[in-house]
Amino acid sequence: MVRTREEWRQAVESELPAPERYADRNRVITARYAGWYLEHPHIFKWAGMASFASRQVGVAILMAELLTRPERIEADALLLSLHRFGADRLLLADFEEIRQGNNNIYRDIAWAHAAYIAGGIDELMACASETDDANLIAGFGMIDRGRELLRRNENDHEGERLVWEGNIFLLRHEQINVLQPVFDRLSPAGRLMASFGSELDFSGTKLSDFRCRASFSSFHGYFETLAGLKSVTNPADRWQWVEKSVIPAWQSADREAKLEWSARSELMAMAAGQQGIVQRLSALISAFGN
Repeated sequence: MVRTREEWRQAVESELPAPERYADRNRVITARYAGWYLEHPHIFKWAGMASFASRQVGVAILMAELLTRPERIEADALLLSLHRFGADRLLLADFEEIRQGNNNIYRDIAWAHAAYIAGGIDELMACASETDDANLIAGFGMIDRGRELLRRNENDHEGERLVWEGNIFLLRHEQINVLQPVFDRLSPAGRLMASFGSELDFSGTKLSDFRCRASFSSFHGYFETLAGLKSVTNPADRWQWVEKSVIPAWQSADREAKLEWSARSELMAMAAGQQGIVQRLSALISAFGN
């Protein structure tokens, strides 16, 4: 029996912790993305990239925890200073927007991955809305056509091209249609924070491999970013960075997956729901004084 879109959406969201458990919710979302990529590395390129981006959102969640719980950090002068820095709550609202963006993306696309895994493109199309989900249908359609070609020949160049084209289509949909309204609501300080905080390292090594690293501020220039001439909240600036830096960095890391890839251990840890340093600190702050 084919599920409706809302039934699929309820199924994937029922696995998430309660909305007020910010750090845990982010950790589970990150785990789902990483798990999908590890289970289907030849077709779910977007999910692998999204797991690293979602983990980065954990930094914003940590900062939101610091700003909302000053009574739990009074003993630490550094953390207290961070709270006083954001005491006007302007940055807190920005952190909340970024956190909500993480939830919005999961709500928009997680059900489609789950439906496709369960029943392929037929299941997805049967329960999708032709108007609301047209972009997802188009992206997964390209992925599915590429998948069929790769089933016949794992080295089929057209199949690989279609898979990447479909995943990039999903990426553009999420960036422009889902994430842009979040960026539009950020304060000027929040936009600057988001620009300098847009750093992705897919290498998984202690000594970062520049081929697998993408930094918005270094791509567009530190002065240009600081002066607001370039901003990750500007869709044209962001997509130029994504297209010219993020995607090539992830493609380079993805190719390494066929060999010995140190980032695989990071993805496996994320998929297992293991907490990184940021998540552990956030959980500690949340628990402090409970």
